[in-house]
Amino acid sequence: MYYNTNNESGEELIESRSKAKTQDDIILDIFNTWRQSDGLTPSEIEEILIHHHDKNWPLTSIRRSISTLTNSGKLTKTNELRGGKYNKNEHIWRFKPQTRQDLNDTNTPGQRDNRL
Repeated sequence: MYYNTNNESGEELIESRSKAKTQDDIILDIFNTWRQSDGLTPSEIEEILIHHHDKNWPLTSIRRSISTLTNSGKLTKTNELRGGKYNKNEHIWRFKPQTRQDLNDTNTPGQRDNRL
């Protein structure tokens, strides 16, 4: 979701919304791929984006995407903390157990369809 706080309109607004959706998809894919049981902090996601996706997104954009994914029921914020950027503790996010993204569109959450 793109939060239009700077009152964009027209093509500029369409492009910003499209980029935000792409960011959400990439970050959800990271949760699907990396340390599913341990969860991830925003700073850890930033490091994965830099080193494995060649993306250098601002940490605020990563946090926005995490908030969007949390509000849409795909992620959950835990009470657990882990050391993050700037020597500050950060909360850990995980897939919501009952709504973990179905891999390859199976009917059973969290199971891969091996028929493909």
